[in-house]
Amino acid sequence: AAPQMRSQSMEQSSAANAAAAEDAGSEGGGMLFRWVRSIFSRMYGVVSVALRRAFFWAMPASLPASRAPVDEAVKVVDVEGGEQARCLVYEALLSEVEELRRQPPPYVSRIGALKVPTLLCNDDGELEKPKGDGPWDFTASVCGGLSEEEREVCEKAAEELPDFQLKARQATQALANGERRLRDAKEAMEKMEKEASEEEEEAADALEAVAAAVKAAQEEVGGLREKESAALELVRATEKSKSKLDIAEAYDFPFQVCIRVDTSWPEQPPTTVRFQCVIHHALTDDEDCMPAPFYKELPKTDGRHTLRGVLEAVHNFLVDPLGAWSVAGVSAPKRYFESMRSYQKQNSERLSTIRKYGTRVRHPELFETPPRWRQEWFVPEFWNAVQQDTPEVWRALLTEHLTGEVFSFPIFTEEFCKIFVEEIFHFYESGLPARRPNSMNNYGIILNEIGLEPMIDELQRMLQPLGELLFPGPGCVWDGHHCFIVRYREGEDLGLDMHTDDADVTFNICLGLDFDGAGLQFCGLMGAANHRKKTHTYKHVKGTCVCHLGRKRHGADDISSGERLNMILWNHSSTYRSSNKYREPPYVKEEGPPDAVCVSYTHDRDYGLFKEYPTGKENLKGRGWCPPSEFQYEDFKPDCAKASRGG
Repeated sequence: AAPQMRSQSMEQSSAANAAAAEDAGSEGGGMLFRWVRSIFSRMYGVVSVALRRAFFWAMPASLPASRAPVDEAVKVVDVEGGEQARCLVYEALLSEVEELRRQPPPYVSRIGALKVPTLLCNDDGELEKPKGDGPWDFTASVCGGLSEEEREVCEKAAEELPDFQLKARQATQALANGERRLRDAKEAMEKMEKEASEEEEEAADALEAVAAAVKAAQEEVGGLREKESAALELVRATEKSKSKLDIAEAYDFPFQVCIRVDTSWPEQPPTTVRFQCVIHHALTDDEDCMPAPFYKELPKTDGRHTLRGVLEAVHNFLVDPLGAWSVAGVSAPKRYFESMRSYQKQNSERLSTIRKYGTRVRHPELFETPPRWRQEWFVPEFWNAVQQDTPEVWRALLTEHLTGEVFSFPIFTEEFCKIFVEEIFHFYESGLPARRPNSMNNYGIILNEIGLEPMIDELQRMLQPLGELLFPGPGCVWDGHHCFIVRYREGEDLGLDMHTDDADVTFNICLGLDFDGAGLQFCGLMGAANHRKKTHTYKHVKGTCVCHLGRKRHGADDISSGERLNMILWNHSSTYRSSNKYREPPYVKEEGPPDAVCVSYTHDRDYGLFKEYPTGKENLKGRGWCPPSEFQYEDFKPDCAKASRGG
């Protein structure tokens, strides 16, 4: 998954059915996912969760499978006192937030404000504005590192572990030797008992001696078993401390967390606790939310939950999830530890790159904690829109290229573009490993993977009002993003195949450099009758952002000269993705044959009828999915027999 973007684009994954999977990705990924999910979403959810959360198959019955258990006996408000009670909840939350600001725990930073989400998804999958008070979202960054004292204990344990393991092996071997001597003594006694007779006094004396030897051996074995047990217990305790140190290294980083509570707070736990950042962890669900045991084991003070207690629980989860849930490690299946180690490795590798690059950045102001965007980095019109934040001011900033679908606006100054491009090339020169944005961009880098995630968080926050204004639903309540650089120049990637994005709303900002060509071609929306009909050609301008829905089909023309770098920001809303509008998007029959500029060699079944397959992409022929057979235009013909069926 793109950092922590676990849902794959169906335009990518359908082509990935064959060996050309690496060529089947896109700057985005597809909206066919939504169409397929309308049929298989429940089955997919059950299977994926089962496969990724095998640990919970073996969880004790005391830890239920549901999330955030609610005590139905608790009645938070009544009809007459409801408004007053809700008001008291809000006031109490404000007081908690202020208290956290005054005295934050050492593992908490970037404490945010208390906000009511602008949009909710109800139990029927419909999007609606909040009614009455709440719910409230509270964000903060939580680190999973150890205190100095805890670290010293764990480091000492790690040093002592080999010696303890050796002693445990010696104890086990000594026990085996003792058991062998006991076995030999018993066999000798049994043999003598068979051979001895009552008249043979000498034999009786020998038998008594053997019996004494058996008793001594039994006592020796008992003692050796106690020693082995103590040695193994010491090893287990030491291994747990070492494991704690390994986990701490993997999660010793400030992870952004959103805590959502409603009017049942503080008697009831939060409705959700979600990581709003890149994190690789075996026990979070596919939406990066905490699993059921987390909510059950949340601490209470005088029978009430507190934000401080929830943050502490998140910290403990990052340090030692089993210990935080009062689950004995010995009761966890082997696959749990294997899964944990796999995710820890991913997280450690990511943080290793971030930490190493953090010591050699070219422009430290881009990596400040907390992040701070300077006014001089933005053109005055954009900065003014952010400060005033009114629909009228935002509208005045925009150029509308396609009614309601494609917009552009100036955002960065020439100086900022220069600074940012310098930083990107500085990272290229560092030689540090860089994860590519996807399989279609071979020379880009993911900004969230080099330490710029907090800066992008703030940029997304600044752009959120614009998303809500232009794209109600997909543009609301963003709680995740995937941000990366794409680079086009001769000898590398020249352009980009037609695709849709695995984004609800996409911002595409041109950073330069000097280039010719490389127009951005827009076609229709995924599932629309004009899905593969040309609708607009956009020309990139340095410092200017073009924005559109992720399900808008688009592609980049080949660059004719020079070099172009763009910052791509994919915005995600878990609220929107929980709705019927996302899960069951409309899909209608195509109105006719596609325009040649709108066909995709990665995704389309009829590409070869309109264009020659690019060199090196011929193996994709016959592996497309678009259009699905039930939505293909009249007289549709695939470009080969293997592509006769779509979807």
